[in-house]
Amino acid sequence: MMHRFTRSQSPTRIVLRSAAALTAGVLLLTSCSSTLPDDDADTPDAAGDGAAVEAADAFLEPWLGGDDKQLLIDEPLSAPIEPGTHVVYLDVGTPVSAVMWNNLQAPAELLGLELERVETGRDAQSINAAMNTVVELEPDGVINITLDPIFFEGQIDKLAELGIPMASGSVMNTVEFGLPEAFNGPDWMTLNGEVLGAAAISRSGGSKEFVFYNVPEFPFSSYELDGAKSRIAELCDDCTLRVVDIPIAELGSTASDRVVSDLQANPQTEYFIAAVDEVQIGLPQKLSLAGLDVDGIAMWPAPPNYEQIASGDQDATLSVDLNLMMWTVLDQLLREMNGDSYEWPDAQTRASTLTRITDSSNAPEDPVLGYVGIDDYQDRFAANWLAD
Repeated sequence: MMHRFTRSQSPTRIVLRSAAALTAGVLLLTSCSSTLPDDDADTPDAAGDGAAVEAADAFLEPWLGGDDKQLLIDEPLSAPIEPGTHVVYLDVGTPVSAVMWNNLQAPAELLGLELERVETGRDAQSINAAMNTVVELEPDGVINITLDPIFFEGQIDKLAELGIPMASGSVMNTVEFGLPEAFNGPDWMTLNGEVLGAAAISRSGGSKEFVFYNVPEFPFSSYELDGAKSRIAELCDDCTLRVVDIPIAELGSTASDRVVSDLQANPQTEYFIAAVDEVQIGLPQKLSLAGLDVDGIAMWPAPPNYEQIASGDQDATLSVDLNLMMWTVLDQLLREMNGDSYEWPDAQTRASTLTRITDSSNAPEDPVLGYVGIDDYQDRFAANWLAD
């Protein structure tokens, strides 16, 4: 069941979390539950379900769309990029990674780039072999989405020696490995995790029992979890948030089955949050077959998620404008290749520019195109890139 509430404006608190590297090696599936801390019990937001929903709605205001948005870096390059510039894209093999690769095709054509995809695999040995290939290719630049630098530290040094820059998206620890800071690093991810937590309270009408489906192999997942925990705790001092890990290998295959099994084993759960929306692909049908009626919200939707939302089968998602994201990551890489200076805006501006809560009332007409935060972004980037 979907819920609609009146929303009002209030200041937004931004919570920052320190970066931490992802533990390498084989990750075992674990499930744990915990009651959220009650040290915020004296806040007015925790007075009751109605108050929690009202406070959640006020916090969510910047993520409801409608405001004019600008490019995160809105300055021209110091010089145009030469046609034939060779850029490598690291593909981690998930459905969303494939969408992001497709989203790079238009800007590559605009600039005349030679764009090449290198599949990295998901284990340390495969990543090492793939990154050795990248070094041998000696491209002009590299784009990395989600791959933790802890797995290819040696190749980072080799790329630096060759003067080959790397721009990253959804990577939490770029700076500590000598890479440029990603626009959607720890503070961005934590803040969007807070949005997921607030949306869970709002859309469930002030429920108390939640679960977070975490994907440990994604470095950003733990930051989303931190943000969700923090915001739910602030809004509701007696809410419970269980945490269940779903291995990355199950995305696109058995992840939805694992969610069904968990909800069957924990019938007290009223609403769920997932780190990535791939967990929800095919889930509504399986929930229905199992006789379960539990809604949820996640982040990073793929086209099937938008189709499920438009049909009323999936409650909501925290949309990410993946086109704008990939053009922004490429924009950063171009500036790094040119040696241009730039500065990212504050975390709330970055987060609310790229993300928006989407449900059946504002689902995109084209699920492949998805959410578009800035209608004329292509023209704006073309002007900044000095493209004809």
